[in-house]
Amino acid sequence: MNMNQVIAKEIKLLLTISGLSEGVVSIINSWLDSNFKINGRYGWAQLTLITCEGTGGTLEAGLQGAVAMELYALAADILDDIQDQDNNDLPWRKVPPAQAINLATCILVLSYKALSTISNRRHFKDVSNVLNQMGLQACDGQFQEFLNDGKEKISLEEYFEIIKKKSGGLTASACKIGAILGDAEQTLVNQLEKFGLTLGLMSQIKNDFHDFLNIETKSDLVKGRKTLPFVYLLYVLNEIKAEELKRLSSLASIGPDQFGPKERGQLRELVVNEGTIHYCSVIYEMYKQRAKDILDGIPIPEKRKEKLIQLVR
Repeated sequence: MNMNQVIAKEIKLLLTISGLSEGVVSIINSWLDSNFKINGRYGWAQLTLITCEGTGGTLEAGLQGAVAMELYALAADILDDIQDQDNNDLPWRKVPPAQAINLATCILVLSYKALSTISNRRHFKDVSNVLNQMGLQACDGQFQEFLNDGKEKISLEEYFEIIKKKSGGLTASACKIGAILGDAEQTLVNQLEKFGLTLGLMSQIKNDFHDFLNIETKSDLVKGRKTLPFVYLLYVLNEIKAEELKRLSSLASIGPDQFGPKERGQLRELVVNEGTIHYCSVIYEMYKQRAKDILDGIPIPEKRKEKLIQLVR
């Protein structure tokens, strides 16, 4: 069996022994399938296992931690979408919020159930600490994001602090868990954690720019969310153009009747003319190079490093 088949089998076994009703199991499976369309099939579990194998660990050694990470990330995505009122086309946004929160909690508990099957007690303790800290940081970052929605502007430092706690924290934790289960030395664990953090920042920067112009399914512009393009524009626009951005944001919040092709064109022109695309691209490439530099300094054989290198090509 390939890696995905092994992961699928482990998740199926976990759901089988969970004691959950058939209806709940069916919904969880369908939500996993929907999540694959966004993050790739078992993207979080794969990142964990790639890191584990990169440090010399086996697929079997990293499997429970990988499944725990996959389920934890799904629960986090669901809760994040409910709180941000985003991605209305996804199945957990098509049910009452109370039901979605209930099932997200169930998936979160399943994550810890998967974690409890790790036989090495030291690994279990270390991985549990990683997941717990990741959750705390993500909650803190999300709350800071809520507070920033009401501010006129925030600094780039504040922006990066938040995404380090949220997106960066998830990828950093996946890599750290993989390294721990691969029985890596602490120095190597720390290096791979930094690599994972950088991966997460790259991903968030790319998503921020894409979502900024995606009015149909994302609420970034409508809510004035302080994503990288918005933070950048608020600092570089003169008073007249800043008012124009606020006007467009206000129209977008009313709905498609007020934010049609003309307004979309005005927003895109504003974004392009002020160098937003170039700025976001430069920041993305900076972190991409940082990720490559981290990998260059990691003392593991190139053959085992290859799958990690492919993540930043």
